[in-house]
Amino acid sequence: MKNDGGEKAVSRRGFLKGIGVGAGALTIGQISIVEAALLPKASRTETSNVVVIGTGLAGRSAALETRLGDAEVILLEKMPDGKDGGNSKLAMGSIVVPMDRTPIAADTYFAEFMKKSQGRGNAELSRIIANQIYDGTDWLKSHGVEMQGPIDATPYQAKVFTMAPGQFMGMAPLLAKLKDKYLKAGGKTVYQTKAKQLIMDDRGKVVGVRAADRRGLIDYMADVVIIATGGYAANKELLETFVDPNAGAMLVRGGFWATGDGLIMAHEAGGAWVNMGGVASLHVAAVNAENTSSGNPSGAVPYCIGINRDGMRYVDESKGYVAHGKAALKQQGQTVALVFDEEINRQQRVQISVNTFKRLGIKVIEASTLEELARKINVPPVKFVQTVTEFNNAVKDGMALEANPPKATLAYKIQTPKFYAFYPMVPGITLTFGGIRINGKAQVLEADGTPIGGLYAAGECAGGLYYDDYIGGASLANCVVMGRIAGKEAVAHKTALKKERTPKKGASR
Repeated sequence: MKNDGGEKAVSRRGFLKGIGVGAGALTIGQISIVEAALLPKASRTETSNVVVIGTGLAGRSAALETRLGDAEVILLEKMPDGKDGGNSKLAMGSIVVPMDRTPIAADTYFAEFMKKSQGRGNAELSRIIANQIYDGTDWLKSHGVEMQGPIDATPYQAKVFTMAPGQFMGMAPLLAKLKDKYLKAGGKTVYQTKAKQLIMDDRGKVVGVRAADRRGLIDYMADVVIIATGGYAANKELLETFVDPNAGAMLVRGGFWATGDGLIMAHEAGGAWVNMGGVASLHVAAVNAENTSSGNPSGAVPYCIGINRDGMRYVDESKGYVAHGKAALKQQGQTVALVFDEEINRQQRVQISVNTFKRLGIKVIEASTLEELARKINVPPVKFVQTVTEFNNAVKDGMALEANPPKATLAYKIQTPKFYAFYPMVPGITLTFGGIRINGKAQVLEADGTPIGGLYAAGECAGGLYYDDYIGGASLANCVVMGRIAGKEAVAHKTALKKERTPKKGASR
């Protein structure tokens, strides 16, 4: 089979066969990721205090916070007006928060995230988000953003807000509110303008961005540049180099524009990358094959049982939808079902997922018997019924520790008609965990930890916050908290520079 470029195409199955063999085998020392020629000096120049690159939630938050701090801002977006918003616009629209506003709840939230990332997530950033996320949701509400909830983020000790009017419907209104506030505050946005290179002075400080628009190159000079360009899920070169040689064959749930532009620019300027290696650097979800962007029943996954094409379970579903998505990658044919019954269907988070599917026109499979359901999800009925029976026999006190594989919590017997399934479900990349290394002030860091003057990053493009897995709603939490921090730091940077440049009283001119 040939792709459009004439190269041999690789199936998702081929990608699976390569995991573990090729993962991490290609490194930047062996393959040059960026051999960018220096662009010629632009013939046009614009100047402001701050340039923000990217109009997703992190970029919008940074730009608005900066403008409200009385700094002149230019917001760059490579897509046309109306197609702005990045992957944030396609997101489910959930923000995860602590159980309440107490320090104890924040500590628990922090611990839950560090556990989810196997202790390898960035503790400094996780702590900041735990302490500031309620300030972030309050800030969004103060700008007219409407939210539903919060409801319990079972099985985690956290809660989740969903942007109104509901899942996969609330992000466009949220971004529109921030955009409107930014414009009314006098902020400037330039569309169809792709940032290409950071401009640095002779001290190694970032002083602007060289970009390309329909007229050619233009330099946007500024005291501060904030990169908020999103991840690299649509950059096959980065995926195949750092994740696995066959990773470019994976389905991409988000937009084609998520090509890692900001990562590449920061790296050229000396910024370090973190958590780029292997499948642990990816957020993978099993999603409906007919609607890969929105067909994610994330809240329902922990309550269901996952069934592969052989009619067998393959994961502890209570670990959540990312763990389930990565397990689905390893199943024959990479097509699975999530099965539940009428009793489970009454659970609030399951109902939210079911209603979202129905609203989007995505079919939820229904059957009166297990045998009928097996035929509808294309698995052997005898083996499927045996799997369900063995699982039911293992359920005790909300756990199924003797099941194969064990289920640690939210274990319900599958026994009450009707029987349901989310099917067909296939794995796809939602977002990337790797990216630019930053500190708690959102400053971009070199490999030795030295901040690069005038350069900040926030959102998905800033890596290392999560490793392998996270709790649903964490990405948007990261975007709003770190985006606002980047904006506040930009204002502080501008204020400090103004003081430096203002002659002291009595000083000679």
